[in-house]
Amino acid sequence: MKPGKKYYMLLMATVAVYFMASKMVFDKVNETSKVVIDELFHIPQGLSCCNGNFSYWDPKITTLPGLYLVTAAFIGSYIPCDTYNLRFINLVASCLNLILFSSILQFIYGNQNKSQFKIILQALNLALLPPLYFFSHVYYTDTLSLLFLLMFSTLCFINKSKYFIFIFGVLSVLMRQTNVVWIAMVFGHKILDILIRSSRVFGNRYLTNTTLSKRSLIARDIDASKLKRYYGISDVYIALKYHLSTFFTTTFQFITVTDWFVIIQQLTIMILFVVFVYLNGSIVVGDKDSHTATLHLPQLLYFLLFYGVFGIPYVLMKLMSTLKLLFRNKLLSVLIAGVFLFAVHYNTEVHPYILADNRHYTFYIWNRWYGKYDYAKYATVPLYVFLLFSLYDNLKDQNCISFLLPYSMCLFLALALQRLVEIRYFLIPYIILRLRFVRPSLETVLLEFVWYVVLNVITFYIFFTKEIVWSDFSEFQRIIW
Repeated sequence: MKPGKKYYMLLMATVAVYFMASKMVFDKVNETSKVVIDELFHIPQGLSCCNGNFSYWDPKITTLPGLYLVTAAFIGSYIPCDTYNLRFINLVASCLNLILFSSILQFIYGNQNKSQFKIILQALNLALLPPLYFFSHVYYTDTLSLLFLLMFSTLCFINKSKYFIFIFGVLSVLMRQTNVVWIAMVFGHKILDILIRSSRVFGNRYLTNTTLSKRSLIARDIDASKLKRYYGISDVYIALKYHLSTFFTTTFQFITVTDWFVIIQQLTIMILFVVFVYLNGSIVVGDKDSHTATLHLPQLLYFLLFYGVFGIPYVLMKLMSTLKLLFRNKLLSVLIAGVFLFAVHYNTEVHPYILADNRHYTFYIWNRWYGKYDYAKYATVPLYVFLLFSLYDNLKDQNCISFLLPYSMCLFLALALQRLVEIRYFLIPYIILRLRFVRPSLETVLLEFVWYVVLNVITFYIFFTKEIVWSDFSEFQRIIW
């Protein structure tokens, strides 16, 4: 059932209020600072492209030229090519992200009249996620990167597109190379789900002694006990055991023509990316010496801190059940703590940028805690353990292994191979999880909204009022995420 007029009217009203409020903040940002840190590279490149000069390339830029190509497509002919309009593209994209968040949540929750307001409020909260919201006001890649990834994901959900999945997938990678990891996650999720479900449809003898007709479909001739909404690791083992014994023949009988269109497009994007990395010699385009792949396991622990800060309403919502979960799994908790201690002792990496750039919050976190006290990285381990159990508690009742396994692998690839700790790197993996949390109460969603508004007010206040002198710049520098 499609959403009613009331839903669309409420959504459009929310987008309108969001845009008008954000436009005031946007104008203040533009008035306060003409160049925000990495805009030193992005803005000249964007201006060059929207003026028709595609031969110029700044060797300090690490990403592919997606941001500048989109800029050139919309700015230059009829819209003045200036810093204000370059940044304005991201503000418009953030409004589109709000709509896409709402669409995805509508898909997840279904058309329930009582949840319409809560769905739109959650979509607004995601758009207001403080680091994401800040970068929606400057000329960075993050907002458009998320936009194209959300469009790609939405098309994969509805499973009807023949070509746009490929187009938006390529555009998302052009915006930010690491997006290929999340394309691989969507691909892995689909393949694993197909393997498990097909093994159950076609009479898996390792699952049951009953052999079903090979023409059976999910909606017909199926014992309801065989098809669940959520699967565990044992289901993966049973499915693989069955498919290996049948040489995966029944898998191909299960996949529809539409499935093939989706799978081929996703696979093509990943193959093209592998070719790019081979030809380029690295995943980054420029400044390769500062962005070499390095094993850095504590990045996954810092991601837990990100969840703890921006997901605090969900931490509090599950506080008692998380504590009970820890108590019931005392031995496992100790083992996990041991693994975490090993990781922080032997694999804590410190990038020169985090020590030198006092324009990021990570600089102050590191220099006033992790870098200041020798015991700090060990003392934080109990918090990591608690947050891991809390995150699991928020996911366990509404997710299955076909999502959690590909996600965990892709999270490792996206975060644990980077030496630099950058808050922006945590945005997309957190948003993916946030969209899959157990359905929260209205009180939790309202608390999330208030929390994000407070954080945004504080961070923009600091940005507008705190001035830092850098000898390399004529104007004052500002503190950002």
